[in-house]
Amino acid sequence: MIRPMDTMFASAVSGLQANAVRFGTAAFNIVNANTDGFKARAVSASSVVPGGLSTSVSETSLPADAAREFVSMIQAEAGYSANAKVIDTASRMTGALLDVLA
Repeated sequence: MIRPMDTMFASAVSGLQANAVRFGTAAFNIVNANTDGFKARAVSASSVVPGGLSTSVSETSLPADAAREFVSMIQAEAGYSANAKVIDTASRMTGALLDVLA
């Protein structure tokens, strides 16, 4: 049986991981942008049951674009922060529930 709190934590942790992959991939693209023949990599995410994301990284046919990569890094940072707040909130909710039951 899958409990809602388990799903909440699993979803948030996979969100942290997905945003870390997204940030790392953007940084990799920026570092390698001036390498001859380099093609940017892109991150794809898909939802998994009972909750969360699965990510994959693949090479594109496009060269790296610094502006696009910096925007991706900013979005990944915001997503990472949001998922960290979900974990913090779920942790506080669990603590409050345990206090009520004790």
